[in-house]
Amino acid sequence: MRYFVLFVCFLSGVIGGCAHIMSDAGLAAADRSISYADIKTKAEALAGKTVLVGGIIVGSDSSSDLMQIEVVQLELLSNGVPDESSHSAGRFLAISGELLDPKLYQAGLLVTIVGEIKGYRAQKFEAADYRYPLISAKEIRVLRASELSANRPANPYQNLFGDPRSGLRPPGIVEGDLLKH
Repeated sequence: MRYFVLFVCFLSGVIGGCAHIMSDAGLAAADRSISYADIKTKAEALAGKTVLVGGIIVGSDSSSDLMQIEVVQLELLSNGVPDESSHSAGRFLAISGELLDPKLYQAGLLVTIVGEIKGYRAQKFEAADYRYPLISAKEIRVLRASELSANRPANPYQNLFGDPRSGLRPPGIVEGDLLKH
């Protein structure tokens, strides 16, 4: 009986640890066959499609009726968390008509977004004009960037499947992180 209880606990931990960070409704709405490379090159042709994208916030700006978040795109892991070790294919802008606190969308935080492609927006990036793919956010999840856990004891359950990133603390949810329209 004791082994059965341990097995059930282990199984619930494995299943719970693999859960996606976005809502089921958001995932159902997103066309996950559309890659960021497609969005970057064909945003106008894909306008109206709902996608799942993410990366690192590099800036945010809010006006009276619009919040804009500039994001350096990163590939997403299977659970929806941006992979900090992946190569970025560019930047995109996420916009929201909701009143969002810019303090929650600070530079350096990881973000995953379910949103509708709206085309492009040209803005200055350093000294050049840059065509940012524009995503109207329907759901936003903000996470802390991972940090090395060198000063903490290793978690024996964290590296069950040989993940070389086991020395990293898993990204965690930032308070007030989920926006649903």
